[in-house]
Amino acid sequence: MGLRVRPATLDDVRSIVEVHCSDVEEWYRLVGGARVRAPYEELSVGERFLHGGPWMSVETCAIHLNYLLTAGQYPLVAELDGRVVGELELYIGEERGVLGKTGYIDVLVVHKSYRGRGVGRRLVEEARRIAIQEGCNTISVWPERRAVPFYEKCGLRDAAYRVLHVVVDATGCKAPSCGLREFPQGYEELASMWFLTPRIYSGFTAWLKSRWSYALREAWARLREASIPALGAAFVLEAMSLRSEARLSLWVEDPSRAREAVLCACSEAARLGVGRLHLLAEEAVCRQLVRGLAVEVVGEEMVLMDRLH
Repeated sequence: MGLRVRPATLDDVRSIVEVHCSDVEEWYRLVGGARVRAPYEELSVGERFLHGGPWMSVETCAIHLNYLLTAGQYPLVAELDGRVVGELELYIGEERGVLGKTGYIDVLVVHKSYRGRGVGRRLVEEARRIAIQEGCNTISVWPERRAVPFYEKCGLRDAAYRVLHVVVDATGCKAPSCGLREFPQGYEELASMWFLTPRIYSGFTAWLKSRWSYALREAWARLREASIPALGAAFVLEAMSLRSEARLSLWVEDPSRAREAVLCACSEAARLGVGRLHLLAEEAVCRQLVRGLAVEVVGEEMVLMDRLH
């Protein structure tokens, strides 16, 4: 039968979980903050989630895949001789900036036992075909460092964004009354804004993923979302597994007012009990956003792209 790539369906959930779980070398649970080995079968759904997200169990993977399919996005699976051996998730959305309308590769995993056989390359080729079919300007990805050479071989060689990951001490942020209002109901309003953080995603991907939840204590949870009409901005605060930490998603109409928006978001985060707020913004922009604030630089990332026309 050979290798073929096709759209994923809910019938593929168990096979997709198997692909993702093939990368896990040791299953464990946390007991008093320490890792204790435990068989996969004895772990709760939440404990499995901690090993890599919703793909670690059929319960959460089914929810995640259903979200993707009902949102009209493109989960793809690669079959080799009838067995699912790889998965890719492609998001199609438009934003201001260098990416424009982009096909964003958010997930690409090949089963540990089937690497080096062209499975990943074939999945990227199909993602590229879909992105062109959808009229995208670019195809893009936030790669792990070890995966950069692979994506460059697949044609994604241009650095769209060099991203600085910083953590802001939210407790030290002070902002005047920000006049928070309801978060935009659809993506259309956000698409006309500049998406600043987390710049590792496309703006559409960040918005869509922020709509989803898995009802697990271990999962990221939406703490607060709001617009700031006076600043022409909108933000989402998502709590991380450590509830004293959160990540900021931020859209602005005018980048010159972005730092004011960050201060408002930080102030709101502190009010909600968040001490550490994560920002991942294009390097030069990030330094402006956190100017004068107490920050810790924790990493550097890069978004790769290829122009499709």
